[in-house]
Amino acid sequence: MEEVAKIKFLKWAVVGLVIAILTLTILEFPAPIGFETRPQDNVSLVWLGLFIIILITEIASLVFIFKKPNLGGKLGIAAAFLNTLQVVADQAHLMQPETAPFGYLLLEDTVVIASVALAYFSWRVIVGSKSINPIT
Repeated sequence: MEEVAKIKFLKWAVVGLVIAILTLTILEFPAPIGFETRPQDNVSLVWLGLFIIILITEIASLVFIFKKPNLGGKLGIAAAFLNTLQVVADQAHLMQPETAPFGYLLLEDTVVIASVALAYFSWRVIVGSKSINPIT
């Protein structure tokens, strides 16, 4: 029974982290919504596609984490990887030629930290759900 409570906690940790990352994502929007001050006219549509894929993956992980924990955990790990990839691409000036302001850099670093935690807790949900229900 203790293992079930542990898995339940891990699932709620994944939910909390995804919500935190989505909140940070909103703060990354251009003004007046968020803190982005760089012009958006030179951002490639490829990065918009990546952004949409990240959003879909994060929301899908929320949907599946309780019904199908194995799939929800895998989607959480994928979302964490994609979020980190987006931050690395932005810091390498692949998304925009301009340098991000320091405050925005801190915001992106917070997303990476939350993404690492999301990947860890998602992995623990996968491992834990297999130990409780080895058939799935």
